[in-house]
Amino acid sequence: MTRRISLTVFAAAQCVFAGLIATTPARAAQIPQYFFSQWTVTANCTEAQAGPATRVQAGLQFKISQSTDGTYTLQTINASGKQWAGEWQGVQLHYRAGIKMNAVPADFQCSSGSEAASTSASPFLAMSGYVQSEEPQYAQEHWYGLAKIHGQLEHVLIFPRPTKGDNSAIIVLQSATANSNVVLDDNGVINSRN
Repeated sequence: MTRRISLTVFAAAQCVFAGLIATTPARAAQIPQYFFSQWTVTANCTEAQAGPATRVQAGLQFKISQSTDGTYTLQTINASGKQWAGEWQGVQLHYRAGIKMNAVPADFQCSSGSEAASTSASPFLAMSGYVQSEEPQYAQEHWYGLAKIHGQLEHVLIFPRPTKGDNSAIIVLQSATANSNVVLDDNGVINSRN
């Protein structure tokens, strides 16, 4: 009887320990180094009607910082007289493990000056009134956060790539809620280079 109790206690302790490991936030050592690069926005393919907070200007920069409490936040960097809307600064992010994004999926491609064509080519990102309340799931490794941008709750996903140059980081926005006055949501992509 004593042996059964010992085994049961040992098994219960293992389950608790495994549960603690599963819920512990990712440490910087577990996150690829290129996830902490500094990027410059090159193109914004969010819908034009989304407003200035979502329409991040080309030339602005950002990086991911780790706070003293171990959390990760989006650090926006103003450049050339341009500045990020206040809602972007300090968005809390969580690392989501997955496969490296070596090629840019078609839905994430965006060229400066052809934003309308890019989002309309992607039925997923251009859907009017589209709302996804649950966190979007992608197979690629990325940062994930939830932020109120332009008065609307947004899933913010940042996909860094292990490359230098264009499309080395892509920000994907997906509406989490929609106010009654929102006709077109601001689903879309923001491309960056490092």
